[in-house]
Amino acid sequence: MFTLVRNVAAGLCVFLLLACALQAVEIHNGLQIEGLVIENQTRMRISAVRLLVPATGNFVSCGNIGPGDKCWTTFPEASYTGNPVEITWSQAGQIYSTGEFAVQTPDDVDIDRPALVSVVIAAPGSAGAVIVQQAAQ
Repeated sequence: MFTLVRNVAAGLCVFLLLACALQAVEIHNGLQIEGLVIENQTRMRISAVRLLVPATGNFVSCGNIGPGDKCWTTFPEASYTGNPVEITWSQAGQIYSTGEFAVQTPDDVDIDRPALVSVVIAAPGSAGAVIVQQAAQ
């Protein structure tokens, strides 16, 4: 099951990151993404978690993520273009959606080092995403 989720996540992320938005390409030119992590910070199981790129229709999903758990995938580096995303999930029998939003990119991101997209489900109805990099070694 984990392999299937990992492969689906990798495929979506590649499409997500390769989708083109002219302004985003200028802003993020050169930044490479090598993975995605979805973290459940709530006290309840979440299911049917989906990160969708409305501009392309591509998505990645995880079936179930327990309280405090993560769904994680890595893949060959892909160029980040900055298209808006939408996160949806089910929790306690209710479906939630963030609506479209741009993934936050920190001002100090080093475009010479690969990064990850980090999605956090913080509470019922509350989720977000940000580009993160590990500390330089």
